Amino acid sequence: MASSKWDVIVVGSGFGGAVTACRLAERGARVLVLERGRRWAPADYPRAQGDPWIWDQRHPERLHGWLDFRFFGAMGVAQGAGVGGGSLIFANVVVNAPNGTFARGWPAEITAHEMEPYYARVADMLGARRLPEGQLTDRYRLLRDAASAAGFASRFRALPLAVTFDPEWNYDLADPFSGRHSKPWRNAEGMLQGTCVHCGNCDIGCQVRAKNTLDLNYLARAERLGAEIRPLHFVTRVAEADGGYRIDFDRISQGERTPGSESAPRVVLAAGSLGSAELLLRSRDQFGTLPHVSSFLGRNWSANADFLTPARYTDRKVSPTHGPTITCAVDFLDGAEGGAQFFVEDGGFPDLFHTFAEPASSRGRRTTLLMSARELMPGTMSPRHSVALARMNPTLSPVTRRVGRLMGTGDPLSSMMPWFAQGVDGGDGRLRLG
Repeated sequence: MASSKWDVIVVGSGFGGAVTACRLAERGARVLVLERGRRWAPADYPRAQGDPWIWDQRHPERLHGWLDFRFFGAMGVAQGAGVGGGSLIFANVVVNAPNGTFARGWPAEITAHEMEPYYARVADMLGARRLPEGQLTDRYRLLRDAASAAGFASRFRALPLAVTFDPEWNYDLADPFSGRHSKPWRNAEGMLQGTCVHCGNCDIGCQVRAKNTLDLNYLARAERLGAEIRPLHFVTRVAEADGGYRIDFDRISQGERTPGSESAPRVVLAAGSLGSAELLLRSRDQFGTLPHVSSFLGRNWSANADFLTPARYTDRKVSPTHGPTITCAVDFLDGAEGGAQFFVEDGGFPDLFHTFAEPASSRGRRTTLLMSARELMPGTMSPRHSVALARMNPTLSPVTRRVGRLMGTGDPLSSMMPWFAQGVDGGDGRLRLG
């Protein structure tokens, strides 16, 4: 093709796009990363009702917030929207695939043995480590006790988490979840981070940056080596052009979409399971710009086979809003229990009920955080955006006030455990343009 400024264009900055951009940049390639979402800083993370919670795939110029949540009949899909992709909302867990994963449906060259050194590289880049013994959560103890009582103690294990822990932190500290207990440190890419204070906000943005999201490691290294990352660039189609490819996109700014394009001899689609498939389907069938894409596109699609089952306990404290979202598991992936393969985990979630119900003055004390984040990372402030849930305020406000009165100052969810589990999906789904 005609001379291009880029050797490779990567669409998406989640796990696939971040690793690709980093490793190509390390080899001297000129890399452009196009990311639909914004570049988030701790001071921008959504916390209140009027904050940018929601991403709207149809109208991203109107709503380009934290979470892209879509319904497909009986299935809901949650995706991150921002520089770092799914790492912004995932539950920190870094586990290797079971050896049997590659026995069926994978190229013969990809085996568990072949993958081992790459697992190690990923764990190193993400700083994967287990919850320190002195920081075990109530949920951790519940799952460990349940596994033992059911006769599965040997299947219980702590999980490696992409989180930086301070061994000296503990639940006996005064106001233990306060950001003032987070210790600042610089990672290998020069990014300023902090240590975990068990605030429970892993899925909505770790305000002390203890969570090792991709923007702090893989993407930071890629940029340091010359890659360019453009946030708020919503890719609309891929087209064959001059022996390479042209990427058409809309730049999102001040409520408007401005068309643009870039070209390169190679393009990597890393826009997630839904995003990459949609781009290919639209390019082939709607726009006709990729006429040679295989007719098998969209088949053998797989969901995560995730399950959530809440349970309430009258005899013990669980406190699901305290600690990392997931810390441990009971592993049945070997299929020894009736041939079923599954993984049972403790579950947590942010304390959003209190966050929404309380006035801003007290909310800052309970969630602890933006002040500590500003102190830890000076210069990260940017204007607040009033989007998404602001439109729901007339409905939410009286509801959250009533919830607040019912909850008082205690923890109404202290005895509730949201059990998480993953199965092995059939991999026989189909994505198509409706």
